[in-house]
Amino acid sequence: MKPERPQQNPAIDQEEAPAASVLVVDDGVDNLRLLSDLLGKHGYDVRAVTTGRQALQAVEHNPPDLILLDITMPDMNGYEVCQRLKAKDRSKDVPVIFLTSLTDTADKIRAFDAGAVDYVTKPFQFDEVLARVKAHVALRRAQADLADSYTRLRALEQLRDDLVRMVVHDMGSPLQALSINLMLLQRAVSEDGRDILQSASKVAEELGQMISDLFDVSRLEECQMPIRRAAWDLTHMAHDVRAVLGAIDANRLIDIESAEAVEVSCDGALVRRVIENLVTNALRHTPAGSPIRISIASGEGRVRVAVHDQGRGVPPEATERIFEKFGTAEARQESAYRSVGLGLTFCKLAIEAQGGAIGVAPGLQGGSTFWFELPA
Repeated sequence: MKPERPQQNPAIDQEEAPAASVLVVDDGVDNLRLLSDLLGKHGYDVRAVTTGRQALQAVEHNPPDLILLDITMPDMNGYEVCQRLKAKDRSKDVPVIFLTSLTDTADKIRAFDAGAVDYVTKPFQFDEVLARVKAHVALRRAQADLADSYTRLRALEQLRDDLVRMVVHDMGSPLQALSINLMLLQRAVSEDGRDILQSASKVAEELGQMISDLFDVSRLEECQMPIRRAAWDLTHMAHDVRAVLGAIDANRLIDIESAEAVEVSCDGALVRRVIENLVTNALRHTPAGSPIRISIASGEGRVRVAVHDQGRGVPPEATERIFEKFGTAEARQESAYRSVGLGLTFCKLAIEAQGGAIGVAPGLQGGSTFWFELPA
């Protein structure tokens, strides 16, 4: 059926169309000539072919910004052409608008299932076709600009991370030397001076832990840290952590709720560090003398470890950000939650690398409950 001649729209004629390429695929010569002439007058670079195979060859040679595709063609119908285009990396993102005389709903559904972004029926009004072409070309270019911006952003982020790793790596040796010298000085000074040096040694130790966390976070992000799985008793692991951290604050009660062994296949070194980080985090954020509780339970194919504290709690808007590498810093700047280093980021990456999940929830009696789960 011969398409209706469009009536001129002065508003559209006055607009300056973007210089984009359009491939028109139709076995009707009249349709090809009409669309080519009218799109060309609006600034588009138009290529026209009459078969599906020619369309595939044209796209392989030089992908256009958009394709106007007929469905009913003799050698290969439009559905198959569209499916083949979407199956190739070179052409999968090129938007396809079907331009056809088929009007049944089933035909339209099949067109969208094949990968089309729009559907125009014949006889068409050119103003409508032009408006749809403009919209999808603009969207296509916006997506390309967004992808390009994302690529540049990732490159800048990688450069920043490499620079931070280089600086931190260079800090490691001087910091280690400082720690050794502080330990030696403690033996040669008075008792008052020994307390000062002990405090300085503790600060140096915290800096060393930050350096270690940063390296491990980078390795986990890049999937370069091996996961060594074995059977571990999490209850026994929690008792070990309590013995170590309890010695730091002898007056702090750290209770463990687990009457029996709870075994899970995991990387014991990583999981132990996660528990240590969560308990240390609880010690840091709760008032002196406030108890801390570690609960361990299993069920429904999962093992859950939770650390309950009675501190200030985590504001709802910060519960996701505090586990992110830069979200912690943002929350700290807003005074929403105080945190040191990348400990929670390490916890998140270490647990997720083993197929688990981690999070924080409000405590039943105030404070917060930091938890993680692993597949049993």
